[in-house]
Amino acid sequence: MTRIVYRLPFFCIALVIFVLIRATPCSAKEISVELVWKLGEAGWVEIEVKNGDYQLIVDTTTHKFSAGSSIQVGWGGWAPILRINHQEFQVMKGSTLEIKGSNAGSLSVKTPEDKAAVYRGDLQLSWKNSHWQLVNRVDSEDYLKGVVPMEMSNAWSNGGAEALKAQAVAARTFVVRHTENGKKTITDSPDIDQAYAGKLVEGEATVAVEATRGEILVDDLSGQPIEALYSAHSGGYTEDAKNVWGNSDSNNVSRPDPYSEGVGGAANHWRFIVSAPVLGSTFGLGPVRKVELDKFPSGRVKSVRMEDGFGQSKTVTARTFVKKFYPFGQPIKKFALLGTFFEAQQMAKSFDPLGKLGLSVFFGAPESLVSKSSRLDQKNQGPLLSKIYSSSLGPSPDTQPLGAFIFDGRGWGHGVGMSQWGAYHMAQLGYSYQEILAFYYANAHIKGE
Repeated sequence: MTRIVYRLPFFCIALVIFVLIRATPCSAKEISVELVWKLGEAGWVEIEVKNGDYQLIVDTTTHKFSAGSSIQVGWGGWAPILRINHQEFQVMKGSTLEIKGSNAGSLSVKTPEDKAAVYRGDLQLSWKNSHWQLVNRVDSEDYLKGVVPMEMSNAWSNGGAEALKAQAVAARTFVVRHTENGKKTITDSPDIDQAYAGKLVEGEATVAVEATRGEILVDDLSGQPIEALYSAHSGGYTEDAKNVWGNSDSNNVSRPDPYSEGVGGAANHWRFIVSAPVLGSTFGLGPVRKVELDKFPSGRVKSVRMEDGFGQSKTVTARTFVKKFYPFGQPIKKFALLGTFFEAQQMAKSFDPLGKLGLSVFFGAPESLVSKSSRLDQKNQGPLLSKIYSSSLGPSPDTQPLGAFIFDGRGWGHGVGMSQWGAYHMAQLGYSYQEILAFYYANAHIKGE
């Protein structure tokens, strides 16, 4: 019943807009992608031609660079150095070189620390600020083939192909908007632009890119590409762009998102536990005794006010609060702080919500979080919360009898625009990618074939 209420009135109108307002497709073009995600601090790089025919341009000299050819670039202490096809190293006169395809195929790029990545198109290398800056010049549609499976997953093609198509349109819209108006370069970083990993990740998602070739989202009034924002999981309510970045955006507004409820594993519901002393010391306070949350209408936290036992207090933005505890570089798990959509609850050390069942049952926490010797307070028959540092740090060897705070949350990411897990769920329910995009982006329509 819920599905019918949300679908029929909204999507009947939306589909008319999508069908009637269509124009010339956005044609493919070359874009420049700065490779900063894993290669941003590269001091030594090896590049090999996997297939195709290229030219290597160093200083004023052009070399034939066909399949199997390789080059190593580094720093000789006073100038950039390079070695072509395992010959002797030579000092570069300049600080820039190019690998341009006459019949472009793909190039393998690796550093001593990482496995090789493979990129279509051309490469430009420049020595800047004690590291090599790599820029991949690539066809925009080929670029998307390396974006969509990173932002979603090739595995979602099984039952979620329409979600992958929606992601392809959103990602294409993002790159069109962000390479217009004189800006020629974007990055491969998910923290700055969109996650891009080149050819090796290409797979089933390529079908979605091809099926939506040239299609972008444009604003109903201006006809310009919208800011097609998206995040992993909305937590059941999308956020207004103004509440995240400070600028109003009629295409990215806050609204209930029932399709993101009950899906997404850890992103759907997570729980972070932290002791009062650890919480306080993280923000320059004594053991915290009170936490107050200021929220946006969506339910996301705007700011967190903490007060310790000495009367000192501190207020930080929710984003600052989350960054202090977010599991950067770690697999996403249920016992972590994943976003700003949460409630806070204080638990005294002697509080016994479930009698003799203990801390691990109440928190839903694994036994490894709390040792058997500290799991129950035998005198009070309750959990010893004082034996916990935090969900991420684990149990404490020493007692800190000042209680703990529990942050119960949902969602993963900023929540603005399309929820990727919500889109996947909609695809599983039978919605088309046009309907998915119409649901998540207001006052916009598809411009394409």
